[in-house]
Amino acid sequence: VVAVTHDRAFLERVATTILEVDRDTRAVTRYGDGWAGYRTAKAAARRRWEQDHQEWLADLARTRELVAAAGQRLAATGKDPQQGFGKHRRSHEAKLSGQVRAARVRLERLEREPVPAPPEPLEFQGAPATTGADGVLAELSGVVVGDRLRLDSLQVKAGARLLVDGPNGAGKTTLLRVLAGDLAPDAGTVHRTAEVGYLAQELATTPADSRRSLLEAFAAGRRGLPDEHTDELLALGLFREEDLAVPVAGLSVGQRRRLELARLLTRPADLLILDEPTNHVALSLVEELERALAGYPGAVVVVSHDRRFRGEFAGERLVLSAGRVMPGS
Repeated sequence: VVAVTHDRAFLERVATTILEVDRDTRAVTRYGDGWAGYRTAKAAARRRWEQDHQEWLADLARTRELVAAAGQRLAATGKDPQQGFGKHRRSHEAKLSGQVRAARVRLERLEREPVPAPPEPLEFQGAPATTGADGVLAELSGVVVGDRLRLDSLQVKAGARLLVDGPNGAGKTTLLRVLAGDLAPDAGTVHRTAEVGYLAQELATTPADSRRSLLEAFAAGRRGLPDEHTDELLALGLFREEDLAVPVAGLSVGQRRRLELARLLTRPADLLILDEPTNHVALSLVEELERALAGYPGAVVVVSHDRRFRGEFAGERLVLSAGRVMPGS
């Protein structure tokens, strides 16, 4: 059996070998021992990357010291009478000059071919909010959206964790859109005191957004010129520098998803509303997102069909069916 899937439960139970296609190099890497072997190899690769970076830093520091010391010794040969005269002095100067040249060549190579540090672990920006009565960040009352959603009441408090569950067509996405302010209800009230970070399931873009470059889209709505946000975006490790000038219209679905995640990760929020956050996301990035969410101090409301994500989600569950909350949830 050869299968393409992002379902980690499937990979863990079925796959004996994983072939990963690198999005940048288009190279294929084979990992044996199934999902466990893949995770072990990925962790080892990151440790090697960190070790290579530390070795590069140490080599760079040593070479800079060698260049400085050799230069000082060479300069001193013209002042020290103990160096002698004639061919012995010229031989000494030639030897020192060779050492200086070699050290400078090595230094230039090290500076020209740096080994960057691996990206820092992803982290959502935010803090537990205490705004609103009794720490309530968002409250829905008597909400009706056509025949898709009928919700008597819902409160999301600071630091809450809520997984919205139910079959397809149950009204999960509709609820998240109303909660995020992306959809106005036909009836009822929605009150929010939180700064909301919203990740939609569908990646809709306007014609104006499509013409922007990736960097321009990331920087939209922020102070300063787009170039001023280059380092912040690259530090996430989601894109290469050559990706930044690509128009949004030319990005793959996965790249557009990472762009939305980059915007979400770098904008402080008290409440994250996430609709299928693992869709179109590489396996290694999914696990990074899970760790980032686990460390996020704000409130989270999420919809996900990812079995592993759902199984490890720590928090309450709200089950919908035909647009209504099921008893007991």
